[in-house]
Amino acid sequence: MAVLATLSHLSKTFPDNGVRAVDDVSLELNEGEVLALLGENGAGKTTLMALLAGLLAPDEGEVFLASGLSPGLAAGIALVQQHPPFSPELHLWEHAILGLPGRHLEKKEAVVTLNAAVARWGFQLDWHQLCRDAGPLALQKATLTAFFLHPLRLLILDEPTAALGPHEAETLLEGVRAWTRETQACAVFVTHKLAESLGWADRIAVMRSGRLEALTTPAHTSLEHLSQLLFPSGLAATVPEDPLPPVEATLPPVFVARGTRADFSLRAGEILGLTSLRGEGAEDLEEELTGLSPLPEGQLFLGGTDVSQHSIAGLRRLGLSYVPSDRMGRGSSPHSPLASNVIPYQATRLAPGGILRRASVRGYFRSLAKRFSLQGEPGQKLVTLSGGNIQKLILAREMDQGPRVLLLAEPSWGLDLEARRELYRLIRLAARKGSAVVILSSEPQELLEVCTRIGVLRAGRLQGERPTSQWSLESLGRELLGVS
Repeated sequence: MAVLATLSHLSKTFPDNGVRAVDDVSLELNEGEVLALLGENGAGKTTLMALLAGLLAPDEGEVFLASGLSPGLAAGIALVQQHPPFSPELHLWEHAILGLPGRHLEKKEAVVTLNAAVARWGFQLDWHQLCRDAGPLALQKATLTAFFLHPLRLLILDEPTAALGPHEAETLLEGVRAWTRETQACAVFVTHKLAESLGWADRIAVMRSGRLEALTTPAHTSLEHLSQLLFPSGLAATVPEDPLPPVEATLPPVFVARGTRADFSLRAGEILGLTSLRGEGAEDLEEELTGLSPLPEGQLFLGGTDVSQHSIAGLRRLGLSYVPSDRMGRGSSPHSPLASNVIPYQATRLAPGGILRRASVRGYFRSLAKRFSLQGEPGQKLVTLSGGNIQKLILAREMDQGPRVLLLAEPSWGLDLEARRELYRLIRLAARKGSAVVILSSEPQELLEVCTRIGVLRAGRLQGERPTSQWSLESLGRELLGVS
């Protein structure tokens, strides 16, 4: 088989947090093959594919492409992201034909053309729907269909089956494999589903911590072997320097989920970690536990009160504090001063009579900065801080409410080792002060370091939950992957 692309000693470090996402990776992609790219969350898979597609520039190394092939859709390389970019005011059919070279399609002709293309994958789409009303799955399907209106040689699919049912996933993968054979093109699918890799790929590449750990074929590996590569044995829970005291079993629960996608009961002083692979339910659970989305089933109790139908404001009044995964878009106002970012829940106290007093605001910020070792000055824009200091400021703001329940989603995303250690210290401090803490994280190792109990979300449900001491990285990985 001829080589379509060669990745030679690629490395990429993100300067804002110092994370080396790709570390000296070399790989060849061949004509007529399907390559499965495996790795846990944060292994560097998506970054590596962005380097191949020309969306990012490597710090070191080179990408060599076959004659006539160059980065970009017009030259035959397409990357279908799990959450594709889109314009909210366009209809799906407009989104799909945007940038299609050589012809102008009216609405009726475009829809007929797109329906013919989408049939190959066994999908059904409402092309008249506005992008803003379409979910990420519909946008991903529309983007994939649109790319096949172009002459492709190299197709990269990021988690293409994460939200598909078994029949749709099988139809898609069978179609991709048939397409590579017919056109002598190459397809790479980034995935965490081991069975799909073994069933549909010609070769399997495994990444871990930014490096290429293994390159094999389905005939020379197994579920057991792949699971071991992704989550090595021997890595157990790390005992922190300041472990939490055991919680009295007779204490009443503070936070209870019953009949939901993740049933649990949590007491004051406990830290419950819930982990999942991408698309397995953690994103939905974050919205449901914080009142951002309605609870589809079951009940939620906070301090003995049924809060299943409560608003965000109602949950906050009862003692829920929240550090979101989207710290810049949902958790803060990046271009506002630091002081403005810490006073939303102090407005009544700091603005008697409805007049906000600058001296009071600055005084409150400095008090918070002293207690939580925050960086910066009250008038400094938040966006000028490092990711670690932004996260610490948001956490300090939430902890200062003295919450009954503190919920954190992906708390250490993008933070360096020192920033993570300080973050974990503050989380344990919240538990010591009597908060019941829930951490939603896609990094199992993080939960092993900070939690008292850990559960795994798989297929949208809580599959296992027990004390951290009974978990290792290997057993967590096996539970995440569904390997018995």
